[in-house]
Amino acid sequence: MSKGLRKLLAYALAVGLIVYLARGLSFHEFVSALRGVKTWWFIAASLGSVAFWFFGETFLFSKLFSYFHVPTSFREMLPGNAAQYFLQSVNQAAGGAALVTYMRRRKGVPLFSAGATMVFMSLIDFLVMGLMGLLAAILVPDSLVGKNWYYAALLTAGLGLCAWFWLRGRPSSTIGRWIYDRPSLLSFRNARVSHYMRLILIRAPIFAMQGVLLYFQLLSFGVHVPFRQVMAFEPAELFLSAFPFTPAGLGVLQAVIVLGFGSYGSRAALLTMGLAISTMGILLRLPMGIGSAGAFARELIRGRKPQPAPQPE
Repeated sequence: MSKGLRKLLAYALAVGLIVYLARGLSFHEFVSALRGVKTWWFIAASLGSVAFWFFGETFLFSKLFSYFHVPTSFREMLPGNAAQYFLQSVNQAAGGAALVTYMRRRKGVPLFSAGATMVFMSLIDFLVMGLMGLLAAILVPDSLVGKNWYYAALLTAGLGLCAWFWLRGRPSSTIGRWIYDRPSLLSFRNARVSHYMRLILIRAPIFAMQGVLLYFQLLSFGVHVPFRQVMAFEPAELFLSAFPFTPAGLGVLQAVIVLGFGSYGSRAALLTMGLAISTMGILLRLPMGIGSAGAFARELIRGRKPQPAPQPE
């Protein structure tokens, strides 16, 4: 399937989801939902969401590449992560490729190794989501996640087994050794329990803060959801929105919000809020794109020879 066709299908899916969610709603209902919005509350919560996620992930990625490749400071990671954020608003894969390319140019990290390290971070991300889901099921058993706790349990168990495969050392089976010895999978082989714990402790507050700010975004649209229910649902929202089915999660995010909080507010208000979140996310990423594009261009023009990345002991 060509890239152009994949993009067309992704946008078609996003539009289809939004149209389906808007079925039966009148234009007047959307206008009414907008009239009651506490605009500055929503803008402040949206700005806080993007800022906390961006700066939190910049710190996270600086630690990630420092652990497994070459020391990378928070300041050095800023342009690369800004480029990633800007491109993610259009295409998830392009955003990841930008960061990997940036680390190759700036730090000499091999492309495949950098890409594998980002995949390792995805393993950590989903493990955190699973653990947060289990915690939500225990603390808020009457929540949607609590009633379907076995999904979080299966996710956590599966990813735990994956981590155990790498932590136990070189396998004895031929297939296992073939996978384990892949040169690009450096981060998987060298990760220790301490690395898992440090990355989890950095990622968990980033995820949790998104739930806090989502609570205020809901309030700004007049949707009063108990705080504990918002925080309990956040792992599911993060998990479902993480898959790159549509550009920037458009359509998927709105479906998750409408289905997750439909008993607390009107479909028009929830859909409008979901669309407003996506719109604000794109608008707030534009300045990052302008700044990072300049930094990236200067990096490429210099043509500086990449520094060899030292191998961890």
